[in-house]
Amino acid sequence: MTSEQWNKKHVEGTPVRYFPIMGYMKEYLDSVTRSEAWDICGTPCVLIAGKSGGVALNHLVVLPAKQ
Repeated sequence: MTSEQWNKKHVEGTPVRYFPIMGYMKEYLDSVTRSEAWDICGTPCVLIAGKSGGVALNHLVVLPAKQ
């Protein structure tokens, strides 16, 4: 997904699950986005609560919104 596609579909505050190591599902952080997505050297990234710096979108899974 490109940063433009992400921004059309998701707003700041979207609940996500962050996997520091792709493919390793035992370690993760449930968080929320705190920015729009942008590209870092061609990789779409976003800021999430609890982490500093950009996180690649391919390390995130969007979680259902809490009701």
